[in-house]
Amino acid sequence: MKISIAMATYNGAQYIQEQLQSFMDQTRQPDELIITDDCSTDQTEAIIREFAKTAPFAVEFHRNEKNLGYCGNFNAALMKTAGDLVFLSDQDDAWFPEKIEHMIGVAERNPNALVVMNDAALTDGELKEVGLTKVGQIRSAGLPMKAFVMGCCCAIRRELLDFCMPIPEGIKAHDNWIVHFAEAVNGKVVDNCVLQYYRRHETNESQFIANRTTKVKRRHAFLHSAKSLFRGNIRQKEQEQIAQQQLVIHGIQRVLSVAPEKYRADLKNMLETAEANARSFKIRADIRAKPLIPRILATFWILSRGEYRNSSGIKAVLRDLVG
Repeated sequence: MKISIAMATYNGAQYIQEQLQSFMDQTRQPDELIITDDCSTDQTEAIIREFAKTAPFAVEFHRNEKNLGYCGNFNAALMKTAGDLVFLSDQDDAWFPEKIEHMIGVAERNPNALVVMNDAALTDGELKEVGLTKVGQIRSAGLPMKAFVMGCCCAIRRELLDFCMPIPEGIKAHDNWIVHFAEAVNGKVVDNCVLQYYRRHETNESQFIANRTTKVKRRHAFLHSAKSLFRGNIRQKEQEQIAQQQLVIHGIQRVLSVAPEKYRADLKNMLETAEANARSFKIRADIRAKPLIPRILATFWILSRGEYRNSSGIKAVLRDLVG
């Protein structure tokens, strides 16, 4: 089995050396490390090129001609990989020596899995453990395991990449795109073994509540989710969500046209769900634009029809009532 690591970098000089060293320390080293850099202005490229001189495996460094953003950068890296099993890597974490070897075993024991995922120990910016793990936080917050989509914990089979790539331009998160396809065809397996550090610092992209370095309870998750419904420019966020849903729908349609026959029934269900969610969200956006009394009546009408099942439940009802 050929093993690839796809790493996306951007101004990562402060932390990247530790992650690169952790690749060297693997009990089963990768066959190739593919790095795409999103126009860094620090010493990231110099550090990588120096590392490549002594690495016992192939290291390819590619500098993007223009800034592609977080998702676009990972898309570029993934498209250059050739492995049968492809690990995603952030630039600021550190893997335990047995990570690759252990996850190969998980993949071999689960031949139908398209994505296999490991747990990660949360740390501060200096890689000091805080006594919490990502999966532990998700469970403590009362969230479903569907919420666990963290790219840096993923290893992806070539079979999935062959039909779900490339990621459509404009999609916000590469890991959501990939993991949700695996889930749609019952191809996601989570192993509870903690196999890496997940560094939390002020420049991390993800603000997901389960990434906090303090214990998260159900009430914290509820309040955080409720507050996020009213934070920022609400109308702009609505339009962005509608546009994002349309991108997802068009993307699923493309994937359906190229996916193996054995996955098409599940992918059609995925498409139908995405289309239903898009219709529901459009209806709800229209309701929130109504005056108070019509808004209240319309909200309770769609509540009676059970159309909040695919949204955030009572928080969505409150959001629509407020307008």
